[in-house]
Amino acid sequence: MPFRTLMVLDGEMRAALGIVRSLGRMGVPIIVGSHNSPGKSALSKYIQRRFTYVTQDEGLEEAHSIIIQQVRRLRPEVLMPVFDTGWSVVYKFYEDYVSLTNIVPNPGRELFEKLQDKHCLNDLAENYGVPIPKTYRFKSIDDALSVRHSLPYPILLKPRKGNGGIGIQRAENAGQLAKILEQREDLPLLQEQIDGEDLELTVLCVHGEPLAVSTYVSLRNAPLPYGPPVACRTIRDNNLVRTGVNFLRKIRYHGVAHLDFRRDRRDGQPKLLDFNARIAGTNEISLSSGIDFGFLLYRLAIGENPKPSFAFDTGREFRWLMPGELMHLKQTSHKIQTLRNLSKWNNVHTDISLSDPLPNVAMVFDIFKRLGSKLKP
Repeated sequence: MPFRTLMVLDGEMRAALGIVRSLGRMGVPIIVGSHNSPGKSALSKYIQRRFTYVTQDEGLEEAHSIIIQQVRRLRPEVLMPVFDTGWSVVYKFYEDYVSLTNIVPNPGRELFEKLQDKHCLNDLAENYGVPIPKTYRFKSIDDALSVRHSLPYPILLKPRKGNGGIGIQRAENAGQLAKILEQREDLPLLQEQIDGEDLELTVLCVHGEPLAVSTYVSLRNAPLPYGPPVACRTIRDNNLVRTGVNFLRKIRYHGVAHLDFRRDRRDGQPKLLDFNARIAGTNEISLSSGIDFGFLLYRLAIGENPKPSFAFDTGREFRWLMPGELMHLKQTSHKIQTLRNLSKWNNVHTDISLSDPLPNVAMVFDIFKRLGSKLKP
């Protein structure tokens, strides 16, 4: 029986490329929509059609008008947004899309927006007993300034919304905090900085009950210091899984959730830093270890009941070489140690595919394009 057609949105994101390659190899007919042209996934040999739409900054309505036109014309049986932009469009015009196609399981707009807001996320975590770093919420800049001498430094200033570490700043002392706050237009959340290894947990839930789990540790990230991981290694951590799954059960989460934790060196406890109410940008590490969240979402969307997937290979490393590892190597002050780590290739996979090379060629051209723009007088 032939597979049903899948439309993937946010095709320029690295997670989308892994999904396209995995499902495409199985024979799933794939259409890719991207924010820009051509978008890495749109160059994969595994897609049948591609299209582009405007970015979120130019308006969700404009993006929706293009995407819904393609849905009506191409009639995909399944629609899979991958990143926040695609989901924002689909959530805003949900009834339009659900009348035409099957949207992959998701938590719904209300919970999605709550989990995107770091104030709401930390409130939910505290209410349901999920450990978090010591966090401070203020009603005004003046309130934050009034207690600046009693805060535990260094302290991080985090925007209420955002991902990939964008907008995070670090204050070493009360004077630096005051200077940063006076320059910001928004009122950030203040959170103690904790030291320890960065733990990643991805879970697929069906109305709160886990169907698949993947756990891994972040080895390197870029851009430094707060960018997303560019190298990960799978681990087994039952305590981490229990913490995350219990939280997801309590909020009756539906769809794929990605939770960022850090293991606090002071007490060994994993503490929640961030939450992505969608498939992870690091999804390819899960794929390489045997958990295919994209295919599970696809099967659920067409009405199938896949078996739970909790077994995966541990010690499996995945690296996003371009531009991720290159950027980390350029920015880190520990270049010799980084080069030693990069020289070890036992049980390592990367985003480079010799059988599907065009997306990687596009990445190389993009790097040279950026370098060229920086060299212009």
